[in-house]
Amino acid sequence: MRIVIINASARKNGATAKILNEFADNLSAKDDVDIISVNLSDLNLNFCLGCCQCYKNGVCIIEDDADALSETISGADGVIIGTPTNASSISGQLKTFIDRGHFVIEQLLKNKHTIGVVTYENAGGGSALKALKKLFVFSGARTFGRLIVKLPFNSNPLNILNLKNRIKSKSDRFHNAILINKAPSVLFMIIHFIVFRFGIKPFVIKKGEEYVGVIKHWEKRNIKT
Repeated sequence: MRIVIINASARKNGATAKILNEFADNLSAKDDVDIISVNLSDLNLNFCLGCCQCYKNGVCIIEDDADALSETISGADGVIIGTPTNASSISGQLKTFIDRGHFVIEQLLKNKHTIGVVTYENAGGGSALKALKKLFVFSGARTFGRLIVKLPFNSNPLNILNLKNRIKSKSDRFHNAILINKAPSVLFMIIHFIVFRFGIKPFVIKKGEEYVGVIKHWEKRNIKT
């Protein structure tokens, strides 16, 4: 079982990272789990150019670390993404990767289990969590866990009463969900069906040769065209 954990904070030792590391420690203690931890701040990620060549070619024309990380995610069984709240939303690093990462149109998270982690100090944590939830649903993720933590800036979240126990419990449920291939809730299944069947799919098919790279991604992920 391979789980990719992505820290979308600019701080590699901040609150978000500490929570994600706790998830990693809990999950890596299980015999069947291989953890790949990634700090987006360590990667070379450039802004999307809006050229849409990835939809035609299946890969981005920009030669940096975005496609390699997408390929790593594609081979995972589970994905955990953590972000601080910046300007009442997800971090800029995460937004840049979402723009480049082949998530929604190419359905990068199809049938993968996910957890979204958000930290915040004052306000906007709910908005950041909503952005992650929408990303997971629209990208075809299979089940959803979440953890949102409010705490003072530059403090250690693991000092919060019972937070370690909550992370342990969520880690165990996440691991079990992957083992039994747990389905998402009926509501999430309906939302994804509507978004994909009546939004994404007809749009891509209409584009024809301009989006042939998307079709190749779908075939790789056993998505019927």
